[in-house]
Amino acid sequence: MFSGGLRLTDLNDYITPGQECIKPVPVKKSGRSDGSHIQMDTTGEYFEVTKDGASTKLEAATISLNDCLACSGCVTSAETVLITMQSHTELLAVLDENRTLRDMGKGDEAKQVVVTVAPQSRASLALKYQMSTQTVAKRMTHVLKSMGVDYVLDSAFGRDITLIESAREFVRRYRESEGKVGDQLPVLASWCPGWVCYAEKTHAEVLPWMSTTRSPQQMMGAIVKDYMAKRLNTSPDRIYHVAIMMCYDKKLEASRDDFYNDVYKTRDVDCVVTTGEFDRLLRETHTSFANAPEAQLDSLTNSKDCVYASAGTSAGGGLEYIMSYAARELFGMDVSPDLIAAVGKGEAQHPLLQVKLVRSQSDHREITLLDPHTKQPLLLFAAVYGFRHLQNLVRKLKSKRSVYHYVEVAACPSACSNGGGQLQPEDPSPGAKKQWVAETERTYARDAKTRPEDNVRQFIYEWFGPHGLDSSDAQRVLHTQFHGVVATANPLGVSW
Repeated sequence: MFSGGLRLTDLNDYITPGQECIKPVPVKKSGRSDGSHIQMDTTGEYFEVTKDGASTKLEAATISLNDCLACSGCVTSAETVLITMQSHTELLAVLDENRTLRDMGKGDEAKQVVVTVAPQSRASLALKYQMSTQTVAKRMTHVLKSMGVDYVLDSAFGRDITLIESAREFVRRYRESEGKVGDQLPVLASWCPGWVCYAEKTHAEVLPWMSTTRSPQQMMGAIVKDYMAKRLNTSPDRIYHVAIMMCYDKKLEASRDDFYNDVYKTRDVDCVVTTGEFDRLLRETHTSFANAPEAQLDSLTNSKDCVYASAGTSAGGGLEYIMSYAARELFGMDVSPDLIAAVGKGEAQHPLLQVKLVRSQSDHREITLLDPHTKQPLLLFAAVYGFRHLQNLVRKLKSKRSVYHYVEVAACPSACSNGGGQLQPEDPSPGAKKQWVAETERTYARDAKTRPEDNVRQFIYEWFGPHGLDSSDAQRVLHTQFHGVVATANPLGVSW
């Protein structure tokens, strides 16, 4: 039975929510009426009173962050009311506790604190403070380490592994389906937790098309709690892992049970701090970021002391990399991700790549790879950003009218540069906001481009052994699953 008494009110979300929490509350039923009734005492507590006068205190229903992912009453509203368990204050509390333990001579009980930073967050901070993303990364490293953080990593490293494994997954599914759109195709990107949350709660029919490869955030979670834990000769629960991200929904992603280690009772990502919350942390600790010293960047490999990006948009570059990889593996064609990105942005042309803006909207682009001999389509990919376009995509999927092989999906218009956790311009006007997002996107794109394979090849074999990504351990660690939620009609929850 679902409780109609639990409600989330006064919510204002990008997607209009149902504003109705339907968390399951177990109710014991005997199958017969015994004359008992519910009574409230003067303190506001509820009791079940039987016919003979015996009373039993009723347990109060609680709503946690996890419950938001097991509910079809609303989509993303929980992030504004249930995220106190994940914020910059939690990070500061852990750092304070570590200092206290060390002062007491119990340093061995302190946790190793690892922070991973998203490139989109760096770009947002770079725009505000008018400095390069490289400078931002080095100053963040100094600031965080001066507070007691042990390691500061670039989540682009996890993104590279996500790109490679996502491309491998796409090629496998393409071959198994012989390139026919249907049961296995299209492959829908699943890096955006807002999109995943929306699909699970309202359109479970599309879940079989979701890519099961972990998002870059959760890939870093696996790296930190599995690979790093082994290298540091410690257990996963002795590491506190924080991700600085562009989006509030990343907090919900981190709280999924799929990313919880039942053996060590720990999450792959313990806390997500948004870009805006990190900036607030700077203000609250009276830290001058504009004048902060720089520190050498930490790296999981012997790579250069610099930040880097993938070709494509702030959605992560999945479309460009996967199309390039698939063109090479399936058709023996050499089309680089950088070229696909340039053609997609209208900055270059290529006879075998066609770009179409659906209804002249840059947030819904189609990119087609043509056969060099017949000029017929070989691969049809799409980028779909923003819920208005997502809803159109879902309608086509459910009516079997979709013709795409792969879709890069982001819930926010203009992709992740426009994430809800990003910094905002001082001018609140729509024009200023649009310009700010566009400049954040350009800042994100200025980072040096590298080949994911070159960055992580050696690391993958160190992590998973001689079989690399083909090992059973890799397939277990690098993939996840999705869970459709069936909404139950509840007349008690109707708003009149």
